[in-house]
Amino acid sequence: MSVPTPCGVFQPAHPAGRPADPARGPARPVGGPPLPPSVPPRSFPLEFPLDVPLDVPLDAIFGAALGGAADPRTKIRRFASPLTRMLLTSEGLTTTLLEAMAGESLHLRCLAQLRAPAHATGDGVPPLLRIDAGGDVLVRYSATTRRGGPALSVNHVVARLGLAPGIQACLTSTSIPLGPALHAAGTGHRRTLLDAGRRAWRGEGGVTRPACYKTYLVWHGDEPLALIDELFNPGTVPAG
Repeated sequence: MSVPTPCGVFQPAHPAGRPADPARGPARPVGGPPLPPSVPPRSFPLEFPLDVPLDVPLDAIFGAALGGAADPRTKIRRFASPLTRMLLTSEGLTTTLLEAMAGESLHLRCLAQLRAPAHATGDGVPPLLRIDAGGDVLVRYSATTRRGGPALSVNHVVARLGLAPGIQACLTSTSIPLGPALHAAGTGHRRTLLDAGRRAWRGEGGVTRPACYKTYLVWHGDEPLALIDELFNPGTVPAG
C-alpha cells in the first residue's frame, strides 16, 4: 500500500525518511528511532501550503475566516456534496467525521516528522503561530488510513514546540491523530478555518484527480498551536 503526500508525490506507506534543511544540515528527529533516509527531501517540502493573503493585518485574515468577504466558507458552499461541505466547515474532529463516512475505525500513519526553523516553512507561518522566524517548529506529514487499505486523508502540520506540558506528546504521536490526542489529553483547543478548495490527488499509477482540502489554525487557549492542511481522498470525499 502507498499513500500520496500533500505535494502529490506517491510514497510507500511505511514511515518515510525525514527531509533535511540545507541551511542547518540534517533534520533532527522528534522522538523515536531515526527514520530511514529512503525518501528524497523534495518529497516532503518544509514549506506549508498557506494560501491566505500575507500583505494584510492578521486580524483581517482571521476576520475573513470568521465571516468577512474572503471567508473560505464561501468557497465551501460551491461543493455539490453536503458531506463535503460538512467536513470542510466542521470545527470538530475530522477523524470522527471520516470514520462516520468510512464506516470503520481509521488509523494514523506517520510519514515524516522533524524540527525545522520556522522561516523555512513559509513567510506566513511565524506571524500566524506568533513565534520568532529563527525558532524551531515541528513539521509533520501523516495519513489517515483504513486498516490495510488506502489513505482517506493526508495531512501537513507545522506546530509550535514547548507551548505547554503534555502537548508535544500529542503533536508527535505515531498512533493517535492530533485532534483525538488533544481531546484525550484534556487540552482545550479551537480551530480557525483559513482556507479551503481543490488540489491534485495523485493516486496509484500516477493518476491525478481533483481533491478537496482545508487549512486551519488550532489554538491552545489564546495561543496558536498548529497550522494544519488536510487533503482528502476524492474516492471517499467528493470534490465536485
